[in-house]
Amino acid sequence: MSKIDLHMHSAFSLDADLPVEILIERCLAHQVSTLAITDHNSVHSVNVAKKYTQNKGMTVLSGIEIDCSFQGSNYHLLGYGFNGDLTDFYDLEKQNTKLQADVVPIKLQKLKDLGFWLDEDHLYQLSKGNTPQEEQMAELILEDERNISHPLLSVYRGDGARADMPLINFYWDFFGAGKLCHTPVAYPALADMVSLIKENKGIPVIAHIGANVKTDHLNVLNEMKAVGVMGVEVFSSYHNAELANQLYNYTVENNLFVTCGSDFHGKNKPKIEVGSCNYNSEAEKSIKQFLESALA
Repeated sequence: MSKIDLHMHSAFSLDADLPVEILIERCLAHQVSTLAITDHNSVHSVNVAKKYTQNKGMTVLSGIEIDCSFQGSNYHLLGYGFNGDLTDFYDLEKQNTKLQADVVPIKLQKLKDLGFWLDEDHLYQLSKGNTPQEEQMAELILEDERNISHPLLSVYRGDGARADMPLINFYWDFFGAGKLCHTPVAYPALADMVSLIKENKGIPVIAHIGANVKTDHLNVLNEMKAVGVMGVEVFSSYHNAELANQLYNYTVENNLFVTCGSDFHGKNKPKIEVGSCNYNSEAEKSIKQFLESALA
């Protein structure tokens, strides 16, 4: 059975670890025949993926996942099917890289204020000259013997309640909105990123709304639709069956595109595998309608 997965990350995302070629081989091993690699604020995987999948019987969409802001909160906007010379997206990556790099010292200080020991030299070595990511901070904090008895870390060790995916769970628990180490970043406006994707003949789709909003999902989507969002990532590792069904009905009723994605990252999200999107046969028809438009 062939599968569709339109949200995954290669090593061009600083919080993921698999090169494009290995990621595609993993997709083949898990029967994923239609895919998009949606790296964070980066399109470097696009041409690599299309070249590598030639003669492999796979369908590959161009993809990106953009950090953006909307009504005072941060969201992720997926872009699909764009074409051209990609210059606009390269410029966007430079801008967002600077925004993220500028707040790293603030994040590190907040972690230190909580009593966490963290070897900053080791952190920058681990990031290989790129902007250090929160999951890398978590990795070093959890490995550092000086933090072994810190009471805030017990849930990420052994059989702890958050030990199933300790690095990404640490990220959400400490850096998520309203959490102790949350550090606001002035990401570009959602409406502007919608326009950028459309100007490059792409389709803007809001990613995993359930990861960013705990209630009133449909009201938020109504507001996003008003600024040009054309689709919703209905089937996501962040959405349970009830929420996915609610989002699916809303999306179809409002003539928006339906998409699906695992949000595979590799070691930072070890329980999430490519192709694990959990859509049914009815939804697959809607997803294929989106594919027809994105590939046109």
